[in-house]
Amino acid sequence: MHYSFALSAFAALASTASASLIINNWCSTDVYLYKSNNGGCNVGTNGACSTASNASPWIIKAGKGSSSTLTLPWDTDGHGTSIKIAKTSNWKTTPSVLQFEYAWTTGQYSSLYWDLSDLDGSGAGLVGTPFMNDNVKVTPSGTGSGSGTCVKLKCPAGALCKDAYNTPDQTATRSCPLNTGTMWLDLCEPTGGFNSRREIGFEA
Repeated sequence: MHYSFALSAFAALASTASASLIINNWCSTDVYLYKSNNGGCNVGTNGACSTASNASPWIIKAGKGSSSTLTLPWDTDGHGTSIKIAKTSNWKTTPSVLQFEYAWTTGQYSSLYWDLSDLDGSGAGLVGTPFMNDNVKVTPSGTGSGSGTCVKLKCPAGALCKDAYNTPDQTATRSCPLNTGTMWLDLCEPTGGFNSRREIGFEA
């Protein structure tokens, strides 16, 4: 992750987070997710690393509805977490991924720090994302949303996302209060919803 401070310096949070990250898949294809915490391997639903024979990614089905939504509780140990999102299930090769990165920290710098990153998205040292031609949006909600850097992050289709990390020294990290409500990550969002000031969601 791309923070100017050492995440290990923060104390772990003892209580459970009150909100989560909800990922909506509006794409015409399924998407596949692994996540890494504190620099560990990319793990899926069963805790196995993505390179293991029994690896099992989270899968968010194409379309809309409850099967096209995934809710992930925040990791609240104070370490950095990277959620890697791909359009292919073959993680044994070098997938193109989009990364949602965050750290839930307490103490002097208490905050939920987060960003989108295209760094290493096309392999080690290569900038890229499988969602270059798709609308991608992150929307904080609840307490603190709309203030400071706790605001929507929008990556329009067909353009380099200026709000995501594309270089290591770029300042793209945002922060929200720990009591901020649910955060939404919309993949391949239809243009109407992407450009609307009013939020739209899936029907169950």
